[in-house]
Amino acid sequence: MSVSSQVRPQTPAPAPSAAPSPTALFDRLAPRLHRYGLVLLRVGLGGVFVWFGVLKAIGQSPAAQLVVDVIPFDTGTWFVPALGWAEIALGLWLLTARAAHLLLPALTAHLLGTFLVLLLTPHAAFEHANPLLLTLIGEFVVKNVVLLAGAVVVTTRPKG
Repeated sequence: MSVSSQVRPQTPAPAPSAAPSPTALFDRLAPRLHRYGLVLLRVGLGGVFVWFGVLKAIGQSPAAQLVVDVIPFDTGTWFVPALGWAEIALGLWLLTARAAHLLLPALTAHLLGTFLVLLLTPHAAFEHANPLLLTLIGEFVVKNVVLLAGAVVVTTRPKG
């Protein structure tokens, strides 16, 4: 029996391509999500600083009395509004994303200053002097760790 060159073995039809796995899809989207996430984080941080600053500047901040109670000198009526204007400036600076090498130390100093509440008025931050039992004020202050981490991320991202 001879095999003709006209006869070709039948190749199996290609299997229908499977849908990409969730991991593969995430891996493809992750760089774009990261880029947009950095923008959202910068805008969110800047917006929060401006918002909280405006509240202090116009005398409507629920944190104003806390600020006055923590500062170890007489603040008069000028300090909280001045702090508000400083926060507005920091927020706008964050939104512009300019001179990050100068912005990060300013944000760090401001946010570390908020931790004075934990040191100077621990009765306001902790229930029963237990550092694991935060009051509402304690939670308000401790969340600044997240703001600080976000500030580090958005001010130190590589160019390009």
